[in-house]
Amino acid sequence: MNLQDLKTKLKNIIEISKDFIINYKRYFLAGGIFIVMALVLFLGTSNSGGDSKSTSGVYKSFKKNNNSELTTLINNYYTAYAEGDTDTIATLATPISDQEISYIAFYSQYIESFNDVQILTKPGLTDNSYLVTTQVELKYNDIDTAAPGLDFFYVETNEDGKLYINNIYGSFNQNNNIYEMDTEISDLIAVYIRQQDLLDLKAEVDEAYESALESDANLSALMSDTLPAAIIQWNTDYTAQVEAAAEEAAKAEEEAAAAAEAEAQAAADAEEEANSYTGTTNAKANVRSAADASSDKLGSLESGTEITIYGEEGDFYKFDYNGTKAYITKDAVNVGDTEEETTEDTEEEETTTTAAALTAGDKITLTSTVNIRSAMDSSASKVAVAYAGEEVEVVMSYAEGWTKVKYGKKEGYIRTDLLQE
Repeated sequence: MNLQDLKTKLKNIIEISKDFIINYKRYFLAGGIFIVMALVLFLGTSNSGGDSKSTSGVYKSFKKNNNSELTTLINNYYTAYAEGDTDTIATLATPISDQEISYIAFYSQYIESFNDVQILTKPGLTDNSYLVTTQVELKYNDIDTAAPGLDFFYVETNEDGKLYINNIYGSFNQNNNIYEMDTEISDLIAVYIRQQDLLDLKAEVDEAYESALESDANLSALMSDTLPAAIIQWNTDYTAQVEAAAEEAAKAEEEAAAAAEAEAQAAADAEEEANSYTGTTNAKANVRSAADASSDKLGSLESGTEITIYGEEGDFYKFDYNGTKAYITKDAVNVGDTEEETTEDTEEEETTTTAAALTAGDKITLTSTVNIRSAMDSSASKVAVAYAGEEVEVVMSYAEGWTKVKYGKKEGYIRTDLLQE
C-alpha cells in the first residue's frame, strides 16, 4: 500500500468516528490514540523526508526517558489535566485555545488520575526536541479498572532553554484545525508513526485496552456510551456559548456605536444651542420636517410667534418646534430685534429725521441682526440676513425710511432706523 492509499484509508476511518470521539477527546485510549496521531500527522503532509539528516533519529529504537526535566514536564501536565487546572496546563503546553480549555474543564471531571506513566522518546526535528510517546493507565472516577492508553507529545526547548509541549501537535488542536502546523514537523511525525516499534507497542496496548473493557462492564459502558454522549453534549453547549458570546459582543459593539452617535449628536445640539438666536413669525406659516417646501407638514405657527433658531439651510430656518428640530421659510420670520410689522405712517414718522444723517460710502457696524430686503418693503423677499457686529456700506438713504446698503457682494434695503440704533 503506497502513502497516498494509506492517507485515504486513515481519513476514511477518521470520518466515521470523528463526530463524538476524535474531534474532542484529548486521550483516545489504546488503538484510538494511534488514529488520532495519524490524523495529526497526515494533515498537511507532503513527503516523508525520511532520508534527510533532520529525521534520521526517528529510525532509532525508542529510548526510555532519563531526562528529569522532561519527566517533570509530562507528569505535571497529567496532574494538572486530571485536576482540570487549565492555568497550569497553559504554562506547560502552548498554544492552547479557548475551546480546548473548555474541553479540559469538562473532560477532567471524569478523570481520577493518570497512573504508571512511562515515557519513551526519539529525537525531534531540532536539537533538544523530542517525539514523545507515553504509555499510561487512565483511572476514571468510580470505575475500578484503569484503561491502558497511548498518548503523544511533541516537546521543544524555548528561548529560555526550558522544555515545553508544542501543543500545535496535540490531538485536540489538530482535530479542530485551530493552529497551522509546520510541514517539516508533520513530515517527521508521519515517519515516526510508521515505525515498527511504535506499531508493536500500539498492538500491546490495544490488547490490554480490550481486556480491560471485557473485564469491567462499567468501564465498557463509560467508553462506549457515557463519554461519547457527554462529549456530544459538551460540543453542543460550547457552540451555544460561543454563539451567545458573539451575539453579546455584537450587541455591545452596536450599543457603543449608538452611544458614540448620541454623544456626537449631543455635542452638535449643544453647539447649535450655544449659537442659537430668536426670531418672530411675521405671518402664519407652515412648519416642515425638512428644508424643503414639499416635505411633510408638521403643523403651523401663527404670526407673532417667537421661535428659537439654530441655523439656516437654504431658504429655511432650522428651529425648535415642540421639542423637535423643524424648518420654517425665512420669509415668514423676522430675526433679532427687528420690528418690521409697523405701519407705513409710523415708519415715515420715525425716519424723517434720520434719512439725511446717512451718506453714501458710510460704513456702519450693526448692533442687531437685521433682514436685508430686495425692495423698500418689509414684506419684500430677503436678499440676506446681516448679524450684529457685521458691517454694511451705505449706497443711498431714502426719505421713505429705508437705506440701500452693500453687504458683501449683495445689495439690498434695510430700515434706516435699524442702522442708527
